[in-house]
Amino acid sequence: MVELNKRLRELRKAHQLTQQDVASFLGITESAYGFYEQGRNEPSLRKLKQLAEIYHVSISYLAGETDRINEQTQRYYFKDLDKEEQEFLEEQLKLFRKIRKNRRCSDLQ
Repeated sequence: MVELNKRLRELRKAHQLTQQDVASFLGITESAYGFYEQGRNEPSLRKLKQLAEIYHVSISYLAGETDRINEQTQRYYFKDLDKEEQEFLEEQLKLFRKIRKNRRCSDLQ
């Protein structure tokens, strides 16, 4: 059975996300998320639900109880996209990160 921390790392890398990206989505620090991937801490049920939402998988899949991904959910990996789709998503991601950064800066003021 695959361990939760390994599955989290694999999914994050497959979706080409950084630990900071996932931590921001979860509303926790990067180091707190890093502890999940290191196996030093385990996420709460609420965080598991959020992680399952990010990756479009079941909690059972995250926990390694099954190797079957929810078949009702389509998963798109960056590598599965053609060049035009990749470029479009790269630009959208840059825009999203810029907006998010500006929001954070304005929240600090």
